[in-house]
Amino acid sequence: MSLAGDTSGKIDIGRVIQELFQVLGRHFVTFAILAVILVGIPYAVVNLITGNPVTAFGSGNFWAAYTRTMAGGVIVGLLSLILQATIIYAAASDLNGRPVSVADSLRAGLYAFIPLVAIGILTGLAVGIGFILLIVPGVMLALAWCVVVPIFVVERPNIMDVFGRSAALTRGNRWRILGLFCIFIVAILVVELVFGIVGGLTNIISLGGFPFLTRLIVLPLMQTASGLIGATAGAVLYMELRRVREGVGPEGLAALFD
Repeated sequence: MSLAGDTSGKIDIGRVIQELFQVLGRHFVTFAILAVILVGIPYAVVNLITGNPVTAFGSGNFWAAYTRTMAGGVIVGLLSLILQATIIYAAASDLNGRPVSVADSLRAGLYAFIPLVAIGILTGLAVGIGFILLIVPGVMLALAWCVVVPIFVVERPNIMDVFGRSAALTRGNRWRILGLFCIFIVAILVVELVFGIVGGLTNIISLGGFPFLTRLIVLPLMQTASGLIGATAGAVLYMELRRVREGVGPEGLAALFD
């Protein structure tokens, strides 16, 4: 990561992507373990409980199938917020020269669990309503509030203050952030395509007799990879915004955890 802070005000998309790969490269095993624990395993459990969505919706009890599917999605989504909290803490540990520990990172993420759930619910409701209102307001809110989790974990403001803080920090960079989102979405789609091909081959090899292998192994791994990329990207983006907007280098962020 870049160690020097500056106040140019504009993020460099190339720098963010480069730092994303650097962070992942230094701590891939640790981050992957965190992603499996917080996203992969819960996703597999959700799939086990809800069953095959096609079969569930085709059973005639649409409302029950819809409720189970939505509840599972909410649970995994909230745990993805915790994953982002653990990764921002792990990145700060690295910058402080401390060992990056799975246990310590999990502890830091779970410590912030209840506030992050509240932040996630408020964000989801507001962005969801924004998407209902012709989509554009939802996109603007999603861009403005894209770093609420790192802000809470690092700066520990009041829950309601994280939204204004995120809006202020992202101001002037939202078109660039939108571009980054598009790049990450494409990257995640490529990852999902690879896992989708693997899942399809699994079903073909097993002659369709073991679709649970796809739902309990392939799809959770796909979700784990997506969560890992998204959580790390959120942490790196926050650090880059602090650097270009406020001149705070990574070492300055790391000191906040001392």
